[in-house]
Amino acid sequence: MPRRYEKEIEKIIDRDERRARWTERVRTVSRWGSLSRSRLTLSSGNLMVAGIALIVVGFVLKSLFVLLATVGALLFVAGYIMYFTRSRQQPYQKRWRGEVVDFPDSRSNRFRRLFSKKR
Repeated sequence: MPRRYEKEIEKIIDRDERRARWTERVRTVSRWGSLSRSRLTLSSGNLMVAGIALIVVGFVLKSLFVLLATVGALLFVAGYIMYFTRSRQQPYQKRWRGEVVDFPDSRSNRFRRLFSKKR
């Protein structure tokens, strides 16, 4: 006959396995949703790629070159301008279990920051 603490351990393990299966299903669903949304975003990179693609298609289709090259150039310039005018993401914050972690400013941290790429 199993002891009380063995039953408790089995219940905890069972609960953890059910939670793992649930989170795996949630991740799978969220991946599908993120793939469909990411294709439809209007970003500066997408505009620039579309502009270059139209210019290349214009080179292939000589009869429509002027029209496609003009539209492609406008898309490329719009993407370039949008890259510099859109707001950037918030700076990265170190977090632990949902709480912001703020380490004291030590000499080693200041020295490391001096040579880091982000300034």
